[in-house]
Amino acid sequence: MTGHKQRHTKPEPDAELARLWSGVVSLFVERRDAMFAVLGRHGLTPPHGHALSMLGSGPARMRDMAEHMACDASYITAVVDRLEALGFAERRASAADRRVKEIALTPAGQRASDEIRATMMKPPDSFARLSSAERAILAELMVKIVPDADPSTDPFRPGPRRAA
Repeated sequence: MTGHKQRHTKPEPDAELARLWSGVVSLFVERRDAMFAVLGRHGLTPPHGHALSMLGSGPARMRDMAEHMACDASYITAVVDRLEALGFAERRASAADRRVKEIALTPAGQRASDEIRATMMKPPDSFARLSSAERAILAELMVKIVPDADPSTDPFRPGPRRAA
């Protein structure tokens, strides 16, 4: 048997980034699966959940919903029709311009939206293993990775989107 010394080399930067990103994706998938379970209990698909989450902080025009969800208006019409059929949303005249129709949540829709948002926004259980100091470091790193993230804004609402 020949004695080969295993060389420990520093991973290439692209490999390191891929490993880091794989960890982030794993955390997202964990939350996604929990969200799919909530959606299933309500008889919804991910686009319906996206729409409910978006409407959770107030009514929106269908045009704004379509833009935010990157789809055409006819698709949003089908999504809203289903939300209405389930009693989660209603079309109504805008308070600002009665000619414009907005989609608003019913009380049942607000409860479903709140449950979906809470599920998606709940930090993975593994975060609890981080010490106070580690959480502070992670917070610093997140500011560097996502510099324009504003915790005071609603990530589910239509609005300017970051370029990829």
